[in-house]
Amino acid sequence: MKYFKELIKGYNNFDSKNITKECLNTKIKNIAYNSKLIKKDYIFVAIKGTKDDGHKYIENAIENKANIIIYDFRFDKKKIKELQNKYNKIFFVSAKNPREMLAFISAKLFDEPTKKIKTIAITGTNGKTTTTYLLKSILENNKNKTTLIGTIKNMIGKREIKTNLTTPESIDLENIFNKSLKKNISNIVMETSSQALAMNRCDYLQFDTAIWTNITEDHLDYHKNMRNYLKAKLKLFYLLKESCKKKKLAIVNIDTNYFKEISNYIKKLNLKIITYGLNEKADYYGKIISLNSKSTKYEFYAKGKFISKVKLSMLGKFNILNSLSVLAYACEYKLDIKKAIKSISKVQVAGRFEIVTNEKYDFIVAVDYSHTPDSLKNILIEAKKLNIPVVGLVDTNCNPEDVDYAIPGNDDAIRAVKLIADVVANAVIEGNQGETFETSASEEQVAENTEKSMEEVAEETVEE
Repeated sequence: MKYFKELIKGYNNFDSKNITKECLNTKIKNIAYNSKLIKKDYIFVAIKGTKDDGHKYIENAIENKANIIIYDFRFDKKKIKELQNKYNKIFFVSAKNPREMLAFISAKLFDEPTKKIKTIAITGTNGKTTTTYLLKSILENNKNKTTLIGTIKNMIGKREIKTNLTTPESIDLENIFNKSLKKNISNIVMETSSQALAMNRCDYLQFDTAIWTNITEDHLDYHKNMRNYLKAKLKLFYLLKESCKKKKLAIVNIDTNYFKEISNYIKKLNLKIITYGLNEKADYYGKIISLNSKSTKYEFYAKGKFISKVKLSMLGKFNILNSLSVLAYACEYKLDIKKAIKSISKVQVAGRFEIVTNEKYDFIVAVDYSHTPDSLKNILIEAKKLNIPVVGLVDTNCNPEDVDYAIPGNDDAIRAVKLIADVVANAVIEGNQGETFETSASEEQVAENTEKSMEEVAEETVEE
């Protein structure tokens, strides 16, 4: 347990004038932004999101034994006064930005674990997931126990942790990192979404490295325009600048859109910038040897010097770029580059141009969970280059003309994608080999899992 005064020490973005000594000396066991998770000696942080408002559940949190309520200073003052009169033994704290305050006190609650663990953040419109998996593989093959935070799953070493968000809420992140520290984890590799950055989920994390993959149109329903989207992602480098770590490194794709603006921003922050790409002007670059339906091969150069040939199981030019970013990291942090190259050669990421057929077959079936216009375009281009027919799960907002075989369905549900992909793959195998295979999941199972997932959505949780 900690005293509330310990959690807010050094923080100023709240109304401190009305804080009593009793409030400051209140013992705190934990923090929650979901009233259902509140227990005795908890702080409840009321967050207003895009779908719901945590302020509606303040009374629920109090009934569950919360002893301190943090709320937005813009919230209905009359309502707050009524609650204070009704629950006069509960302490109410007004904050300018409850999400930011949540991030600060969450870090303090767990004694800032990222100060003690090397922390690498990856941002970009596309390639974040693949890059985190590649980097985790490199680090672990260099005997560095690693925690992964990402879209598909969270992992502490080999242990998987359930996730609903690409980048979890700040208290959830700090909890994972605290558990990582107890498991002697030396590295954290995490995806950082633009929403997470804009919503202060990554505030007060102590980053060592920030990797920028690319930026194209995405999440404009939230950010409204590309300028705001770019600004949200650039915040990662500001957080890197604010980090207490001695060596701080920005690794950027030299061919990304807005590269000049990005590099100028990084330079203004006096951060070291390292570039990668297929451009020979980059610090670390690749020269393509071959792109085919079996593998991807290229030559890897570091600071103009040839290092080694690289072979990837993953297909496509964009995966060369993803791998170059992690090889740049390996070189800069003096990891064993031979081990690094070997470790990434067999990496496959679920739903990311994933080969799902066995090598014994003379054809391939690949699955890709493309959800942005740019990533879909890249997949279609690479598929055509490799003469791979495209079977597309086409939602109501999609143009079916770009795929060879269109299947009407929900392209945002990974379980639906997996089910249909399995059926298609097995049908192809059966047709070519005269064999039958069971799908990995029945339609009933998919429906059941979807229903369970819906039930698990918390009342105040704001999903991306």
